[in-house]
Amino acid sequence: MPLTLPARRLSVALAALAASVLPPPANGQPLPVDVRAALADAVDFYRGVRAEQFFLALEPNERYEVLVGDAVFGFGDDAYLFAIGDEAFEAEFARSGGVGAGPGWGPPPLPARNQRLHDGELGGLDGSSCRTCHFVGGPDGSGAPSQVALLRGDGRRLDTATVRDAPHVMGLGYIEVAARRIERRLQERARIALSQAADLGLPIPVQLAVDGIEFGEVVAEPDGGLDTAGLYGISPDLIVRPFGHKGRHATLVALNDEALQIHHGIQTESRRLTRADDPATWLGDGGEFDPDDDGVEREATAAQAVLLASYLSMLGVPRIAPPTDPEMALTWARGRALFEEVGCAGCHRPSLRLPDREVTHTARGPEPFSHSLDLDEAGQDPIPRRLAFVPDDDGFVDAAVPLFAFTDLRRHDMGPGLAEPWPEVLPDGGGEVPGSVWLTRSLWGLADTAPYLHDGRAPTVHDAIEWHGGAAAESRAAYRALPEAEQGALRVFLLSLTRTPVLLVE
Repeated sequence: MPLTLPARRLSVALAALAASVLPPPANGQPLPVDVRAALADAVDFYRGVRAEQFFLALEPNERYEVLVGDAVFGFGDDAYLFAIGDEAFEAEFARSGGVGAGPGWGPPPLPARNQRLHDGELGGLDGSSCRTCHFVGGPDGSGAPSQVALLRGDGRRLDTATVRDAPHVMGLGYIEVAARRIERRLQERARIALSQAADLGLPIPVQLAVDGIEFGEVVAEPDGGLDTAGLYGISPDLIVRPFGHKGRHATLVALNDEALQIHHGIQTESRRLTRADDPATWLGDGGEFDPDDDGVEREATAAQAVLLASYLSMLGVPRIAPPTDPEMALTWARGRALFEEVGCAGCHRPSLRLPDREVTHTARGPEPFSHSLDLDEAGQDPIPRRLAFVPDDDGFVDAAVPLFAFTDLRRHDMGPGLAEPWPEVLPDGGGEVPGSVWLTRSLWGLADTAPYLHDGRAPTVHDAIEWHGGAAAESRAAYRALPEAEQGALRVFLLSLTRTPVLLVE
């Protein structure tokens, strides 16, 4: 958790704890002022966590406080909302709040039954909090090798599961902004082509590309149809889905609605209502208000997914941190050039453009609930910043902010080595993604997120590169052809894709 968070609500409980003493100066030299302040903040945060543990032990019903209604969005500013969202992200959910699916070890409040191997789209119970699988490398980080999710299995046999490594969750709000911008431009070009086809009575082919990212060709038909056979890297509905290893979700709200159910067994109103047409597949065969049949009705409001989406949106972005040693810095610079030369940047595009930083999160249903954020104001440091302030050779001043995420937000066929034996059916009607096709993974934060690839099979960056095939086979071959020293230089560059360090007391 960033150290800039407002203090939690437990100031009275904190006062009752014994005071912690900062370590004495090392070798007689005082700690730098900024380090000492950060360490003091980390110790204070640790006190708060411990105080909350005691508080929950005394009053377990306090766990309900992290399951919010839409009224919470009117109580305070963005900093308050971030603090509430952070508490919800780290909270240990309980059976009394709806954790789990189906009968537990008995009626509530007896515990729910764990289920690491998920039961189809109904999910399982493989974590007590979001933080459980998002802490490697620091708060809001990735998952450990032992924390892979076993999704969409039959609930009994391991070989039926889809294995997924938990990615870090930093910078996701900006990713959604970038995705919506690309999506709007693609769909606008398709609409213009359809209008021209209707006016001329002729098929109109149009190449779809945004900022040099190519998505293939569509043909607008005079009857209003759109031939999408020539599309590449995106679903036929031209919706950019930047979340999930296959490009499964278009929005953070949809991602959180699903994650709350399949990992924790908590069903929001928005998920319950939008999946009501096929509850046996998506929700369970319980009653109308308790589809997962765990004895708890109306487990969470639609605002819960919006709260978590808002929190994730406000998180800071990873950063590029070149080595400070002069000789190693030269190696890093050579590695950065090799990243382009061997073709990595063709898919892991270094930057996306953000002309604006506004995002709106909406929970679907008969009564949609929305919340908008201006990430220039609400975003936590570090935030993306504008770099261009002078005209280029053509006199153009680029007012957009670069987002150094190292992705093109497209899907690519990665060959048989990374293929799964079945396609992934998208939950929002976007079709299905073949087993060998994957969304380009954002490389920012790479240094702190081992293991790598969709199922965590690659323990090192080198191993991850070696697993690349299909559309990346030429780049892999170019990497293999490099001398060992140059391969190492490329890896030095990749390991500079890290995050701002935080002091933690655990």
